[in-house]
Amino acid sequence: NIDGIKDDVIKMMAGENIPVIVDKFRNKITDFKQKDEVFTYLIHLGYLAYNGENKTCRIPNTEIKSEWGWIIGLSKKYKKVGEITNLSKKLLEATYNLEGEEVAKSLEKSHELLTSNLSYNNEQSMQSAIMLSYFYAYDYYTILPEVTTGKGYADIVMVPFVPNIPALVIELKKDKVVGGAIEQIKEKDYPSRLSGYVGN
Repeated sequence: NIDGIKDDVIKMMAGENIPVIVDKFRNKITDFKQKDEVFTYLIHLGYLAYNGENKTCRIPNTEIKSEWGWIIGLSKKYKKVGEITNLSKKLLEATYNLEGEEVAKSLEKSHELLTSNLSYNNEQSMQSAIMLSYFYAYDYYTILPEVTTGKGYADIVMVPFVPNIPALVIELKKDKVVGGAIEQIKEKDYPSRLSGYVGN
């Protein structure tokens, strides 16, 4: 976990962009001393994408994300992350079957892995935990944080790119009852953003 590499990889698995300084790379593939050197090398290999405007890197697409998931599943150091990504298929099925308690347990595990006591109640941390927990869903959905909707912003929207599965809208609320989130989704007309996605 040199310079927090492991922590940042977990965040990228959850869809986050990570700051990186690319000008420290010296075209050698041994004796890495800093995280930026490792990430820059992975950018050169195509396992990470680089955004020159905000100087961040991320996992570029679903295919590469699957490769990361496979490699992480083999690593003892990423055992907990591997467990979460392996359970994500069951989480998606539990979501479709409206099994609220199972969904809550799975999200709690991921949330605890990704957050410290200082950031536990941070909405961004919970968003990242959700996106990591639904890792398997990237095979079926484009998962977008903070999406403009009818009259507001949805915390996470999952837009299917395969037929016959539902779109998903996730609204986060702290210390409030679930009805409040549902009412906000209806009142601010979040589904209107997805109205074009019908039939196949």
